[in-house]
Amino acid sequence: MLVNLYPYRHNVSLVRDSGIQFLDFGVTPVDNASRGCFVRKTANGPLLRLAWDDARQKFTLPAHDGDAPEVVEPENRAALSQSLSLLHGEWLPLPVLRVSARRRFAQGPCNWARFQIRKLAEPDETGHTHRLTLALDTRIMPDEEGAELLAPVESDITFGTRFALAWHDDELADFIDQAWVDGWLRESFSAAADERESRSLGEIQQALKKFEYQAHWLNLLELFGRELAIPELRIVETHAQASAIPVDLVLDVGNTHTCGILIEDHGIGESGLCHTAELRVRSPDAPQYVSPSFFSSRLTFARADFGRRFYSVESGRDDAFIWPSLARTGDEASWLAAQRHASIGACSLSSPRRYLWDCAPALRPWRFSKSGASAQAEAIAQPLMMLMNDEGVPLAELPEVERLPVFCAQYSRSALMTQLLCELLAQALSQINSVDNRLNMGQPDVPRQLRTLILTLPTGMPIRERNIFRQRMEEATGMVWRAMGWHPDDAAPSRRVPLPVVEAEWDEASCGQMFWLYNEIQQNYAGRADSLFRALARAGSGGDRPALRIASIDIGGGTTDMAVTEYSLQEDDSRSARITPRLLFREGFRVAGDDILLDVIRHCVLPALSNWLRRCGVREVDSLMNYLAGDAAQPESGEMLRRQMTLQYFIPLGNAILASWERCRPDDRLSGLDRLAGEMLTQPLSADLCDEVAKRVQPALPDDAAPFDLMAVPVQVNFTELQQAMLERRFAIAGPLHALCEAVSFYDCDVVLLTGRPISLPGVQALLRYLQPVPVNRMVMMNDYPVHEWYPFNGHPKSTAAVGAMLFSLSQSLRLPGFLFQPSGIQAYSTIRYLGVLDGQNRLMDENIWYRDIDLDNPGTKLDGEKMFAIRGNVRLGFRQLDNERWPATPLYTLAIVDPTLTAAIASQGPLYVRLALRQNAGRDGEAFMLGEARLAGGENVSPDRLSLTLNTLSDSRGNVSDYWIDSGSLIKK
Repeated sequence: MLVNLYPYRHNVSLVRDSGIQFLDFGVTPVDNASRGCFVRKTANGPLLRLAWDDARQKFTLPAHDGDAPEVVEPENRAALSQSLSLLHGEWLPLPVLRVSARRRFAQGPCNWARFQIRKLAEPDETGHTHRLTLALDTRIMPDEEGAELLAPVESDITFGTRFALAWHDDELADFIDQAWVDGWLRESFSAAADERESRSLGEIQQALKKFEYQAHWLNLLELFGRELAIPELRIVETHAQASAIPVDLVLDVGNTHTCGILIEDHGIGESGLCHTAELRVRSPDAPQYVSPSFFSSRLTFARADFGRRFYSVESGRDDAFIWPSLARTGDEASWLAAQRHASIGACSLSSPRRYLWDCAPALRPWRFSKSGASAQAEAIAQPLMMLMNDEGVPLAELPEVERLPVFCAQYSRSALMTQLLCELLAQALSQINSVDNRLNMGQPDVPRQLRTLILTLPTGMPIRERNIFRQRMEEATGMVWRAMGWHPDDAAPSRRVPLPVVEAEWDEASCGQMFWLYNEIQQNYAGRADSLFRALARAGSGGDRPALRIASIDIGGGTTDMAVTEYSLQEDDSRSARITPRLLFREGFRVAGDDILLDVIRHCVLPALSNWLRRCGVREVDSLMNYLAGDAAQPESGEMLRRQMTLQYFIPLGNAILASWERCRPDDRLSGLDRLAGEMLTQPLSADLCDEVAKRVQPALPDDAAPFDLMAVPVQVNFTELQQAMLERRFAIAGPLHALCEAVSFYDCDVVLLTGRPISLPGVQALLRYLQPVPVNRMVMMNDYPVHEWYPFNGHPKSTAAVGAMLFSLSQSLRLPGFLFQPSGIQAYSTIRYLGVLDGQNRLMDENIWYRDIDLDNPGTKLDGEKMFAIRGNVRLGFRQLDNERWPATPLYTLAIVDPTLTAAIASQGPLYVRLALRQNAGRDGEAFMLGEARLAGGENVSPDRLSLTLNTLSDSRGNVSDYWIDSGSLIKK
């Protein structure tokens, strides 16, 4: 979506050292025959812009110091429309220079401002056909000789220096004459002339000799100077840290989608809800666009250079426009991943949160996604390459002798969470001090500073994974602060910025309850909590202060979570009623919305493609389908094809079916879908993908067959049949929902809150009505729950967790007037009670339980040191919370034999016997199980080094699988 435009004042302030800031303008350019004409100042340039004299009907060269304009004949002509077309989407240097009150420009600074103009696919709501974005690097340099020519310096802040756009010839003379500026413009023009106008090398060389590249750049500057009210700029000091407005960032990083909320604290007497904003992710390549409030959690490696970095360094400044991230997220990351042309090396991951457990270095280096000459480039770039090692571990966390920067980008998938959080931090830091945000929030000349980072967590996430998540957030903060030159351990005193505090206390299900409770009390019961409690409390809770028992079921993208909490009202000496929660039960399963998507693909899309291949005459359809969407062994190029088929074809078709199912009338038994695949896809398939599929399919077709077309596949879906499949438990999500509804019934809850996008599906709603853990009128579907103007989001089901975490934070600091809440009663506890070997369907049967009644919240807990358990190969260890075989289990560890000689010994002597132990003083690792002892059937002790016990929480029933189906492209069920 397009960035909102703001009417800037005549002058605006920038906050020093606040990263890269953006100013946005809309424009509708029109060609004018009297403009775009130039002559050379000398034989070696630069070009000078000519003015049209209406009286003489001649072109003139504007004069200075009172002289008469000189009539000249134009040497170069460049239409504005051509300039806009050639330089569309290019980052180019912009002369924003020091200016006096009488509009006298100084020589610098020359390398702190850049611009990009982009034509819109269709005019925006105000009719503008183009968007202009200015990017300004707010890094302040010390007052050293020559520094003032490159960037703003300390004295500019001291003396209140103003900066403005220079666009007249006399104002630009020194700027355009610099070799690095000239080289940048020449290279940008040459590339565009070749790519967009298909000019020959000779034609380009001839145009360069005529300085055509300068003409197009000067055309754009004249457009900005004449048509746009680009404000003057000044840079404000951060002053003492105490004067900055503190900002808290709430992040809900999901397996499928992510969202964030920025909360400013303007002091005593202010409601915390008055100064909130949604986190928006802005593309460094196309900054005219920002993500929706809820954006994809996908991570894709991509550089953010803001133009041609080589020429920027040639200016004498190597730290200009530093973006402290190697990756993108959101819709841009998904698009970049789908457009990947190279067949070697991965560049993207569906969600790093799925792989927090995987700290092993990648087998193949990660690569940048961009096409062209750098398609195979490893994901290594400044500044982060100097702050971490090959595995993505921050150097500051390592002993000095091990602090080697990146040479090979074999970052672990767990470390990719650090990269994702670096990108989110970079976006948040730019947003909080942006001109737009400060104007919206009030006190526009006061800097903002991150104070707290609040993470929401899945309810059933093991404590060890929680600790890893928190650690990745702390690592990302340290790396970004060091990249920006702010870290208290490294920076000069004047540039130090305190590190924000990381909080990871609130689970997503409890956050959904908090959101509903606050909205009901404040908006529907006029602040009277006792009225709400009396209206909804179950019969028998009794007393003047009845208790309210609330359950919430949250179906996310990767996890389904539940919490049962009892809320009571307590009065203090001030006669104010305080709500006190008590967590009764919590649970979480790694089966959720993405599994519904996979089941829809398996039920609808794969059969449609398979049937169409048969109708086209393909021989050995099963073998071909296994190649395109199975797990057949194949070279890396084949793996890439499978991933691209999943990203560009199967997932979009599955999502289209789900969207139609969500919109259908549940009472219409004939509702369904009958369309061609091409009509359902919102983005065209890449030419590379179509070519690769044709290479595989065409040889299997009859000789006289027409070329195979993926877009021509007919897709027919009956939504009543899908709903029946859900009720018959043929969807993976049905089992966990049965279990959770059983728990809700057991706890005799008053209200059940149902959150998450899958709740909108008629099939899911039908299953919940069938199970009916409470009367239907006490089941609250949060996807259409009415909210009021205080709500920062526009009713999106994913937002309840982030908003609830925001309310938890505000209640702790008493920034919710009229709402007293005591959150200490909601504390996470370990749900690992029964641990053992999982079977092929991720079930933990009673005969496979190794340890019972585990209590990891008790510091003195120990495992049975006598019992040993037999294994004959690699096994997956998992856990469940209840002593019930029907209760779904969750994977936790992989126990593998890494020594081939040990495998041979087991084959000849019988099983290997092992026992586990708990690591004492595990510290940040939390639930740290380890191998306690191992021995062969004959009694020979086995060194633990010959086995490995590694965390692996990926939910998959196909054995020792390390890739989620979205990342592997393996969709066919065995």
